[in-house]
Amino acid sequence: MNLDVKGSKVLVVDDNPANIDILVELLSDYDVRAVLDGESALEAVREELPDLVLLDVTMPGMDGFDVCKQLKTSARTKEIPVIFLSASDDDSSILRGFDAGGVDYITKPYRASEVLVRVRTHLQLYSALRQLERIATTDELTGVSNRRKFLMRSEGLIRQAKAKNVPLYLAVIDLDGFKPINDTHGHHVGDAVIRAFASAAKEILPPNSCFARLGGDEFTVMLSGHEGSVLKRIELLRSLTEKIRVKGHDVKVAASIGVSRLSGPDDTIQSLLERADEALYQVKEKGGNTVIANL
Repeated sequence: MNLDVKGSKVLVVDDNPANIDILVELLSDYDVRAVLDGESALEAVREELPDLVLLDVTMPGMDGFDVCKQLKTSARTKEIPVIFLSASDDDSSILRGFDAGGVDYITKPYRASEVLVRVRTHLQLYSALRQLERIATTDELTGVSNRRKFLMRSEGLIRQAKAKNVPLYLAVIDLDGFKPINDTHGHHVGDAVIRAFASAAKEILPPNSCFARLGGDEFTVMLSGHEGSVLKRIELLRSLTEKIRVKGHDVKVAASIGVSRLSGPDDTIQSLLERADEALYQVKEKGGNTVIANL
């Protein structure tokens, strides 16, 4: 696991420019951005996510504790490590910092070696956690989301679609004739087909879609939009699958695709998958290589 954290993004928040100058000079190995108050800190994080926040406790307006609490209430920023900076070294202040969600507490005046060690340690921990999360949620063969990540993301997309009353579709995709490819040409060719399909799908699916490999030769994608445009995109994916080739091997690939639509307040990812699977079964019964929508 690569834990080289040089160049990591560090946000320094302190209302004293002299303190900022000290930290910027100390942290020359990192990409440091500095702001002077809590509101500016929240705005800076919204613009660009840092890998670590060094946050002064005592500032005019919003203090450091309140800034940290706000960061911890957002799913997008709650995992970013926050190290508090303060001239107060009493137990109550330190405990308050940890209660607010901080991972560490550095007292002023700064000791250069202490700052460097604490910053490097928490950047390495954060980097390791993100790498482990990627390993746990990414399909190793294709680099797309795995089943676990898909189920995690799909729940949020369903909630959002219900709240905003926007159409949401789920497609389950099964590659026709995949087992004979493995049996005839070997698993390395089968793997090449899987990678080629995932690559083709990523090329034509919109960035806000939720695409994943469920396992084997089965994939799924969740899409929002008008019915006609969604089904057209899914049909394009089916047609592109027929064009997959593996150099040096005569393989023929096609895709059977079943589609369901979010249809009511009681719908869940399980019910969407069940209806898409029913449509997929109908496709298989008809010989495969087509799209059937169970809407």
